[in-house]
Amino acid sequence: MKYKVLILFILIPSALFSANFEFGFGISAGATAEFSHVDYYAGNIEEAGSRIDSGLSLSGFLDIGANFELPNGGALSSVSLLFETGYYYYKRVRTRYEEDEINHIYFYHNLILGIMPKLNFDYGISLGIGAGIFLPLYSETGKRSEKSNTGLSSYFYDGYEKFNFEKISYLYKVPIMPYIKLNLEKNFYMSDSWAFKIGANLVYNFGMEFDMDKLKKDAKTYIFDKYKFSSLDFEIFFGFGFGRPK
Repeated sequence: MKYKVLILFILIPSALFSANFEFGFGISAGATAEFSHVDYYAGNIEEAGSRIDSGLSLSGFLDIGANFELPNGGALSSVSLLFETGYYYYKRVRTRYEEDEINHIYFYHNLILGIMPKLNFDYGISLGIGAGIFLPLYSETGKRSEKSNTGLSSYFYDGYEKFNFEKISYLYKVPIMPYIKLNLEKNFYMSDSWAFKIGANLVYNFGMEFDMDKLKKDAKTYIFDKYKFSSLDFEIFFGFGFGRPK
């Protein structure tokens, strides 16, 4: 019975509206506002507290899905339902001491998995609101100037500066970063189906929290009681799309 309901849920919109296959691809670059908070169990309390820092992002994306035409929708010409995937590079920074320029720097290499519904208006303008996860497959810590900056790795991983997904799963309570995204784009049609598109995304990344119950067991010097982070990312992008009617 549940399979029949699912099939009807898929078929009814297709019967009511003219559906087209749609896909798009492109690249984006962004600047992030980094929000982090640390509570200390022991050690230097000057490193504790909340910070707002800056970071950056780069991505290559692929959107695949369906476009439903609305002949009587007025200015709203169609609706798109897209699955999005791709590669997301994320550089995160946390200032250790507010008086000094000594930072912890983390690099995350992620797989994008998300859903992006879009409202498509006249003149090639689209507005979308989506959600999904960044799945960190690989991570590194970095250096700033001549000062070593290994972050938590120096305290808990015997100096490791590179982390595969197994180590990431150990470090964090939940090894994924959920996100929500607001998308605005403009399409410039090269034919009835192909378009060059540019636009902007505003992405809130809910981040991750270190699993301190595990990490306290491996502490050698001083340790955190809590460490969590999130970010707000403003991206610009360009790419190509196929399937959204002109």
